[in-house]
Amino acid sequence: LPSSFGYTVGDKVELPFSWNWELHKGQKKSDGSAVSVFMCPKKDMDPAKIAAAKNADQVSKTLRHPNVLQSFTTLETEGGFYIVTEEVVPLPCAKPAEGDERTPAVWGLYQVLDGLSFLHSSGFTHGLFGPLAVFVNSQGDYRLGSFELCQKGMDTGTAIASRRRVGPTFSGWPEPPAALQEGGIPSIGIDMWGAAVLIAYVFASASAGSYGMEMEFDLARAQKDIPSELRKSFQELQNPKPLRGRSPIAETIALPFFQKNAAVEVFSFLANLQLKSPEEKETWFEGLPQLLEGLSAVVKKRQVLPELLTAQRFPGQEAAHLLPSILKIGVTLKEEEFREKVAPLVVKLFASPDRAVRFRLLTSLGDMIEFLDDAMLNDKIFPECVNGFTDSNAPIREATVKSMIFFVSRLKPKIVESRVLKLLIKMMQDPEASIRTNALICVGRVSTQLPQASITPTLMTVIGMGLKDPFSPCRCAALQTLSATSNSFSAEDLAGKLLPGVCHRLIDPDPAVGDMAFTTLGKLQEIVRQKVIERRQASTEVSTEMPKVQEETSSWAQGGSFYNPLSAGMDFGFKVRQKFMGVAGSMNQGSAPSPSPGALVSEASVDSGGAAPCA
Repeated sequence: LPSSFGYTVGDKVELPFSWNWELHKGQKKSDGSAVSVFMCPKKDMDPAKIAAAKNADQVSKTLRHPNVLQSFTTLETEGGFYIVTEEVVPLPCAKPAEGDERTPAVWGLYQVLDGLSFLHSSGFTHGLFGPLAVFVNSQGDYRLGSFELCQKGMDTGTAIASRRRVGPTFSGWPEPPAALQEGGIPSIGIDMWGAAVLIAYVFASASAGSYGMEMEFDLARAQKDIPSELRKSFQELQNPKPLRGRSPIAETIALPFFQKNAAVEVFSFLANLQLKSPEEKETWFEGLPQLLEGLSAVVKKRQVLPELLTAQRFPGQEAAHLLPSILKIGVTLKEEEFREKVAPLVVKLFASPDRAVRFRLLTSLGDMIEFLDDAMLNDKIFPECVNGFTDSNAPIREATVKSMIFFVSRLKPKIVESRVLKLLIKMMQDPEASIRTNALICVGRVSTQLPQASITPTLMTVIGMGLKDPFSPCRCAALQTLSATSNSFSAEDLAGKLLPGVCHRLIDPDPAVGDMAFTTLGKLQEIVRQKVIERRQASTEVSTEMPKVQEETSSWAQGGSFYNPLSAGMDFGFKVRQKFMGVAGSMNQGSAPSPSPGALVSEASVDSGGAAPCA
């Protein structure tokens, strides 16, 4: 090959059928990208085969259609013909991905029928259409090739004879019936019959879970595997009749079976994205995540995702609209695949000034954060995300607050303590009530992941602010957060600092807040009681008088008496005087009269009955 030929020809690919062309792997010299090289040697070829190869060379250079095998360059030398295309394999050599063995390739079938319809609308007959004229690229897209007989005004009889001589053949597969040579059969009749064979192959293979040349089928038995919506067209394609202005292939792909198919709808729209209005794009992309539910995981990963990643690079709002669908597929990828294909886009879009894009990212963070490594989060994503706290747009601020639930566990403790907590506390003063409420809830939910020294003061600050907030849902959230995080506080904090605020909410004008306050108060009382009991049990210094004191206290409580400091003082004085008088009496017997019984009763009544009545 001449040095100007920009491709290297590699190993030969063994084909399981007979064909004049050889298929080789190849590479582009400039960048090493993979290609396929079709080579047809001239040696020992009769003039008819050389003419067919030359025709394929010429048609490949001139045909341009998304579903026609793309030719990068062609070359004719003394030794043969070379056609360089995108990397492909013949359909019978393409094995479905694991899990897709029994899923008919409806989108692929649509693609090549659409390519054939394009030829017919341009006045061409393909001549070799069928499973052996279809090629599959690395993304799983079907491409129409084998243009040896492609021309205008072809006679059906000549096409059938030439097909056997120059086209790819395999013994045991259906052959064109003699009826195609009868008068009145349109020139594209051979293509219509080939389309019926392809339809039978696609659905019979999926039904049997068997692919390739070992797949034996005939058109009569294949009828049972074909969806009922296609059976009428399938019969008409097998038995071509005068067209009378009709386009049978175009009519077939216009059937609801194809047009309502999720894969066809998705790929057809993406293929014509640049022709759609902004309103059409926005409406369609909003419904795309639901459409994706109808596609297999393999199709979404191998075919849809690359299309979406390409589409989001276009100017306009496509990135914001496409992001939910990209992330919906992205989170089903393996971690390495996500980091390679989706993570770079996520990092780039977080730096975008487009609020719609940032909002989509923030609201989708929970689905994808496990696929993002810590270094990427700390060094690239969080520094961009944190700007949302001060954004003038309230939905962005609110989405930023909510995203902290996912960020905190992955950020460095120093960043959490020095930035996140301060910003969340600051958001408790936001003019938007819902943002204040969500900031409080966020702190409560991440409290167990905060640095130990920051848990109690941060919670006390936001709960205290929340209990006084004019927005009743915020007050209710403060009570709920306090109830959920109560074990983070000491008995002193609960009893001395938090319970008073809860008590104020018992008479809240909003009944829902008041009810929550009563519930929270009951729970906190039990928690404080338990903490006090545990503290007493843990004490190692217990007074020997403690049992007596507890007994007296219990008796007093059961008796319902009130504590009276005057009564306690008189009781103590009476006992002291009694003791002193007893000692003095023993020293001066007979010198002083004993107290009268009445006086003793009077003194005793003060001791046992409480405070004496005022004079």
